[in-house]
Amino acid sequence: MPDTHPPRPRLDLCLATSLDGKIAEHEGAAPNFTSRFDREKLFRLRAESDALLVGANTVRQEELAPLIRTPELAAARAAQGKPPHPAVAILTRSLNLPWDSRYFSERQQEMFILTERVDEATRARMEGLGLAWFESGSEDALRFGLARMYEAGIRRVLAEGGGTMVHALLSRGLVDRFYLTLAPVVLGGIDAPSLCRGPRLVPRADWVLEDCQNVDGELHLTYRARRDGTAD
Repeated sequence: MPDTHPPRPRLDLCLATSLDGKIAEHEGAAPNFTSRFDREKLFRLRAESDALLVGANTVRQEELAPLIRTPELAAARAAQGKPPHPAVAILTRSLNLPWDSRYFSERQQEMFILTERVDEATRARMEGLGLAWFESGSEDALRFGLARMYEAGIRRVLAEGGGTMVHALLSRGLVDRFYLTLAPVVLGGIDAPSLCRGPRLVPRADWVLEDCQNVDGELHLTYRARRDGTAD
């Protein structure tokens, strides 16, 4: 069936897991079990993107928004006429964000807030910070926000998790390419966060393997979404 949703940016997902499917040792921990090669791949994907999609938990945990710090990657963005750093799109229902933190006050890129409804006090606060927001009302905030971002000129978006964000994207069929790193470690832990956190996906998400690299036992897999029985 043809896609009846409005145009949206291409959406890439980049994530690393242990052999037992964990993305961190515990809730709130950084995924520090991958190689330098994996980190450089993530930096490259960020630099190739117009915007980074993050959840509210990420904003609450991080001190600053992600920046492009590698000179070669910064030069490549400049050569393409792109701003120094990709925009950041924050998906949040509650709008419970650390508005007074350095994440907002010291940002060096454009920021979008993707949400359902905004009260007057929060609206005034976002205006004071110079933030843009997309208020979906009764519509799905994620689909609505991505469509508005496309209208704003955003053509490629990168999401990096965590598990709740991954489930939200996969359950809506919004991921076009999945860059998955499988690290040669086992973390264990009943409460350790997993790759996709949420109810069973119906229909399931199927993928086509495009590339596989073995870097010192660490597997770097690139998958393309399969839609309606074919690969996009």
